[in-house]
Amino acid sequence: MNEFLLVLPIIAVLIMLLPKIRAHVIVAGFVGGILAMIIGGLGIGDATALFTEGVSRLYNIASVLLFASTSMVLARAGSISSTLAILNRWLKGKVQWIGAAMVLVQGLAVYGAGHGAANTLVIAPLIFAAVGFNPLTVVGLSLVSGASWATSPASAESGVISDTMGWPVQQYASFMLPFTAVIWLLGAVLAFIGISQAIKKNSLKPGVPPEGAEAEGEDASHGAQDLLGSPDAKDWMRALPFFVLLACMIFGPLINRRVGTPIFTNFTIPFLVLLLAGALIKIQFNTLAAEFVKGSRAILMYLFVVGVFLGFVNMMGEIGTFEVLASLPGALSGTLVGIAALIVAFLIAIPSASYTAAIDALILPVMAAAGVPVVFFGFVGIVVAQGAMMSPVQVNVSASAHGFRTTIMKIVQNNAPYMPFACLLTIIMSQIAAAL
Repeated sequence: MNEFLLVLPIIAVLIMLLPKIRAHVIVAGFVGGILAMIIGGLGIGDATALFTEGVSRLYNIASVLLFASTSMVLARAGSISSTLAILNRWLKGKVQWIGAAMVLVQGLAVYGAGHGAANTLVIAPLIFAAVGFNPLTVVGLSLVSGASWATSPASAESGVISDTMGWPVQQYASFMLPFTAVIWLLGAVLAFIGISQAIKKNSLKPGVPPEGAEAEGEDASHGAQDLLGSPDAKDWMRALPFFVLLACMIFGPLINRRVGTPIFTNFTIPFLVLLLAGALIKIQFNTLAAEFVKGSRAILMYLFVVGVFLGFVNMMGEIGTFEVLASLPGALSGTLVGIAALIVAFLIAIPSASYTAAIDALILPVMAAAGVPVVFFGFVGIVVAQGAMMSPVQVNVSASAHGFRTTIMKIVQNNAPYMPFACLLTIIMSQIAAAL
């Protein structure tokens, strides 16, 4: 009975978020937080400290803010529209190939960098400009992002998982790469199918937010605006900074590891791109600086919502809610405990996946103690990332909402019907890996 009470706050949050209530994410979090205070006996002082930590934690993710601002400046400078015009000419207007290709590029970029949100802030606006909010494309982008950071040799998640397995991180990444590639292919296929279906139904709306779920705030309106810089700038001049940004994010981490010193960083990449844009498009430095600051407003709003919700989630973590959930598979034996652990990891991620490595660190010791073969461990990272794509506190979800000009809950609701099937696919792949 005591264990049921400890998980009651999470149950309440999920009920509040699901139809037919569909409460605002902060309202749902508030209900869960108050229940956690009552059940766990948290005093106001402790609750305040936990809440404040949650609100402030995400503002430490500098890369998200910097790349969000950079991509917004490039959008105002016409880089995204010019890039799209060039891609359309190359592919003869076949936008379904653009969508599929950009999903694959996202997978490679996230795999190289070891994290997803900064890359999403660059890729999502281009896809949005090409096809608008296409549900299957958003799902495909989410799938490849999660699988890539969960198995990247450069990610914190891979560090946690490989350490628990007792393998070098490169061995772990090499072992998981074929399974990651399957998800990359699946994501690209979903994007291609989704866009092709929209074309057939004549429902493709490039650059149009989903009805009833437009982004809130003063930056929600993305109507026609005068482009920054010289009106005589050609498409290649406006597009080149975007291609450079994309290349830096894909190949920068690889170059850094090869030369053994950080060259392409959160400091050098944005300002290299902005200076290039200023030189090619003839944008004054003062204008660049002002637009760079202005570009941060929308993502700051998303991060604030995530941070407030995370504050309430911290209260639930403090009373032991997630430890209770993580221990559930330990009662089983054999293959069943591995499958059950994957399911539980997926479920834990839905309300709490602001930092997926922490969930990996929570569930993996339970699996190790139960004697689960280590080949299952890498798939925990993937299912946690899949659950995270239904999580209001996941930064990549916020980045997707920002890139597709919609709300966090619209991304969550869009992904929710598909991620359980992705989890099932991952469980099947784990069984194949165990049999090899």
